[in-house]
Amino acid sequence: MRWNKKGLIFKAENQADWMVSHAQCPTAIVFEKFIRIFFSTRNEFGLSLPIFIDVDKNDPQKIFNLNTKPVLDFGRKGTFDENGIIPSYFIKKDNEYYFYYAGWSQCKNVPYKNFTGVAISKDNANTFQKFSEAPSFSLNRFDPLSATGPGIVYRNGKYYAIYSTGIDWIEVNGKLEHTYLFTYATSQNAIDWNTTGEIIIQPENEFIAHCKPAIIEKDGVYHLWFSKRGSHNFRNAGETAYKFGYAYSTDFINWIRDDSKVGISVSDNGWDSEMICYPHIVEVDGRYLMFYNGNGFGKSGFGYAELDF
Repeated sequence: MRWNKKGLIFKAENQADWMVSHAQCPTAIVFEKFIRIFFSTRNEFGLSLPIFIDVDKNDPQKIFNLNTKPVLDFGRKGTFDENGIIPSYFIKKDNEYYFYYAGWSQCKNVPYKNFTGVAISKDNANTFQKFSEAPSFSLNRFDPLSATGPGIVYRNGKYYAIYSTGIDWIEVNGKLEHTYLFTYATSQNAIDWNTTGEIIIQPENEFIAHCKPAIIEKDGVYHLWFSKRGSHNFRNAGETAYKFGYAYSTDFINWIRDDSKVGISVSDNGWDSEMICYPHIVEVDGRYLMFYNGNGFGKSGFGYAELDF
C-alpha cells in the first residue's frame, strides 16, 4: 500500500479573530456533491475551536465555502471543554450526525486534562448542539488521566471505538509530557461506552504516545493508521517527531502492527517535511483519501493523500 500525496489544502492565517493560526485534526464528512472538512483553529490566546470548509469531491484543494463561525463554543468554567475543542470523529445515526470531539481544560499540577464529548446535528452537519456538559469518554477506573480521539465503527450490532487513554505524565527537560496508548470500548447507543482498559497496540518504550486512529475496512480486514511520537524534542523535526504507524485486524480487537506497510512519511521539504500527524480517512467514490496535518501540529495547515492499494 502506498499513499500518494496530493498537496496542501488549507492553512489558517488570521482569516478571523478566532482563526489566528493552526488548522488541526482535519476530520471529514462525505456528502453527495462535496466533502466537508472540520478542523480546529486557534485564537490569539492559543485556544482551539472547530470550524469547517467545503471542498470539491474530485479536487479537495478547491475550497468553495469557509464557515463563518466556529460550530461549537468553549464550555462554561469548570467543564471539561472550557479551554478548547478539537475534532475527533463523526458517525451518522438515525439521520443525525454525532460529532466526537476532544475537550480540553487547563490544570494546576499537569498542563491539561482532555476527554471526549459528543455534539449532535439535526440539520445535515451545519450546526451542532452539545449532548451534555459532561464528556462521553470520561474519567473512570480504566482512564484515570485522559480519554480522547476515538475512531468508531459499527459491527455485530454495536459500536466499537478505538481511542487514546492516558498512561502517564513524564518530566522531560523540566517539562511534563503526556503519554497515551490505544484501548477500545463498546456501546449500544454511541453515547454510553463500556471501557475495557486493554492496550491493543504496544509501544516501543515508555516514552511513546499513540493517537488519532484512522480506520478503513476492505475485504473483511480493518486497516488502521495512527499518529505516533516520542516524548523528547517531538515538537521539532527528527526521529521522535510525529509520524504514522500502521496495524491491521479482522475482529477490531486483536491487531497486528506492521509499520513497514504504512505507505507514507514526511516530505523532503515543505509543509509536511518535519512531521505528519492526525490522519483521517474517508472513502470518496471508490477512492480512499487521507486528510492529515504537517509541521507544527497543524500550524502549517493540512493536506491530503490518496491510497494506492
